[in-house]
Amino acid sequence: MSDLAPNLFDRRFADFLEIGRARLRSLAPQWTDHNAHDPGITLMELIAWASEAQLYSLSHLRRDERIAYAAMFDLASAGTRGATGLIWSDPLDPSAPAATHVRSTVLSEDAVIQMKGEPAPLFNPEHRILWIPGRIARLETRSSGGRIVDHTLLNERGLGAFLPFGEIGGRSDVLALTFTCNDRAGPFGDNRGGAVGALWAIGIRAAPPAGGADEGSGDDRWSRKSPLVAMLVTDDERISVPIVSDSTHGMLTTGALMLDLADVPNVQTFTIELRSRTGFARPPRMLRIEPSVVPIRQGRRLSRELHVVTGLPDTKFALDMPGLRFEPGEEAVVVEVADASGLTLWTRCDRLSERGPGETAYELDARNSEITLGNGINGKIAPEGAQVLVSYAVSDAEGGNVARNRKWQVAGFQGVFGINSDPVKGGASPSSWVDQRREARRLSREAHALVSSADIESAARALPLLEVMRAWVVLPNGTAPRTGAVRLVAMRSREDGKEPERIPESSRWLEAIRRRLSPRMPLGTRLEVMAPRYVDVFITAQLECDPGRDPASVRDAVDITLRGRLALVQGEGEWPPRQPGVPVTYRDLSAWIRATDGVRRITALQLLNARKQSVDKIAVPRGGLPRWRSNPDAIRVSRPGAGGAR
Repeated sequence: MSDLAPNLFDRRFADFLEIGRARLRSLAPQWTDHNAHDPGITLMELIAWASEAQLYSLSHLRRDERIAYAAMFDLASAGTRGATGLIWSDPLDPSAPAATHVRSTVLSEDAVIQMKGEPAPLFNPEHRILWIPGRIARLETRSSGGRIVDHTLLNERGLGAFLPFGEIGGRSDVLALTFTCNDRAGPFGDNRGGAVGALWAIGIRAAPPAGGADEGSGDDRWSRKSPLVAMLVTDDERISVPIVSDSTHGMLTTGALMLDLADVPNVQTFTIELRSRTGFARPPRMLRIEPSVVPIRQGRRLSRELHVVTGLPDTKFALDMPGLRFEPGEEAVVVEVADASGLTLWTRCDRLSERGPGETAYELDARNSEITLGNGINGKIAPEGAQVLVSYAVSDAEGGNVARNRKWQVAGFQGVFGINSDPVKGGASPSSWVDQRREARRLSREAHALVSSADIESAARALPLLEVMRAWVVLPNGTAPRTGAVRLVAMRSREDGKEPERIPESSRWLEAIRRRLSPRMPLGTRLEVMAPRYVDVFITAQLECDPGRDPASVRDAVDITLRGRLALVQGEGEWPPRQPGVPVTYRDLSAWIRATDGVRRITALQLLNARKQSVDKIAVPRGGLPRWRSNPDAIRVSRPGAGGAR
């Protein structure tokens, strides 16, 4: 971090002024008077003076100031990152522990987990886990309107994606998971006291976002606190269950919900009800949900590694294991010194040179995994023969990444425990100062205020998990009053490119976009996000196909042509998406159909508006789009009659 801002003060006032003068001929050829009396030159001198002052300031920043500037770009010192993933039970293995074990088990954070037959890399549970063997007795969606949809079989057999909270995903829609423990005594069995502090994991495997939208799995700022609430229901009572952590971002991406069951009764069968506090910005789509998965992180923890010091000033020693693992803002190591006075916890400091002679402090070189103790003037000297006990975590960085569908073994269980349905990924070496400077430059270019329409549109499409397929800014017309509001029209992706019956742009979805983009808007500018104004279009046609052609295949070709010409999102066809505000005309329809291969002639064609009235043109408002309400019987194709007109 100390190298994030090298000495930049290598240019002076005269250098900046000379650079500006050299560019005047190409940038402003009509400007010919470059003497000191010219007001433009005076302005250039002012800018050069301000630039010199800013560079001087940047080059003389203190370490804490440089760290603060780096934090503005979300850059912070961190160690290696351990790969993470989920271990699921294997549905094809009848001897899997989830099906055969009858006792709950607590997996400590230092439990060893590894691939079958592979001594390395080693993994540990991400939390202290309460592993409860059992099965899902019933999985259903209960909508606010009273409709119940059963997903039990679909989830158990992995037959495809389903909507756990329905098509709307409102705050009254509930996903109810009824779970039966193998242990008749309940989730804790006969050892409730031993499960104190352990969390129960519910694994979520989410379907990928439609339209190739970014999953944003690495953006923890997207949802630091789970938007979900959980309720445990038995025959006699309802108990609120805290969700301690949520790596699924509200079931929008693959991860695990970590539940604290400390206050629940010990019953064999219970129901977990999950819902959103305010409703979902986008209804989740799920491939699988399974209780009692095991979240894992690559690496291992070393507790109180022993180092004996000589009592010399500025004692240095290296840690036994490389690959120091810690998160930004987290203490990388815990240092304890045992001497004649007892065991003392020493604290880390950025520079020992800033410490007094009696302070129990140490300096850490995280990149080289090296610890430096004091010299008696700057920091206390550890006495000769003192035992320095160091606790820390390490990982193999990229070496911990594992492909999907590997078999895993967990300490304490015989045979194969389960498989990883998705890759175990995320392992990486710590970024160097060169990488951090490069990232800071990229962010300074891209993470700027949203000034132009192109800035706003691209930022909306880049929002993770919200599936923004199209976005455009509606420019005010000449007569509209200027209110300082920017109107952004956003459109959601369509699954498989098909237009749904219900308009997918909900008010919660639009508000989520506005909430994410508003902090990046310039001061004094108000952002309004709205859905396109859809105009319903109906088409009826009677056609004749060329001799020898199959009417059904010609009808399909016409359907493909019309869908492509009126497509609201980019599909597989050759035509681009429909532009907003462009009307639909009878003339266009006729030309599109006549140009379709196999169409001999049009015997009847009607363009109908929302009232089913035949018109020559359907106008589309600014920012709006036509919505073709297709009907399989609306387009009919027949064979040509014998001797018919050509």
